[in-house]
Amino acid sequence: MSRLQEFKDRLKMLRKEKKLTQVKLGEMLNYGYTAIANYESGRNQPSIPDLKKIASIFDVSLDYLLGVNDIRHPYMVDDDSIEFNRFQTYYAQLSKNSREELLMYMQWLLDRDAMRKEENTTEKSSLLRVAQTEKEYRKD
Repeated sequence: MSRLQEFKDRLKMLRKEKKLTQVKLGEMLNYGYTAIANYESGRNQPSIPDLKKIASIFDVSLDYLLGVNDIRHPYMVDDDSIEFNRFQTYYAQLSKNSREELLMYMQWLLDRDAMRKEENTTEKSSLLRVAQTEKEYRKD
């Protein structure tokens, strides 16, 4: 199992994943970028209310943010579906290494879905710009 990251490393990783600058994250938290730089260097630690805000911004649990575990979203909605029960049965039969591989694959699927969603959003906004330009052209 991999060594868990510290808060400072996890914060930097999450910020870069979301393509936020230290300045932008600081603005989102209502303070300057130097506070973020100090968090990422390990010089300072945020308050509990600020930790909650940071976890919310990155949509992760506090345990994940603080490096307590590698589970980004530990809470699940109860699911009694046949598919989920089958998944649990298969998962319980896997070796530890196979479980880790499955989790990596599941993370890859989530990342792929997020990229596709982002591509669709970008594509839709491009189409809207083209339509708007066309509309303005017809006015003239």
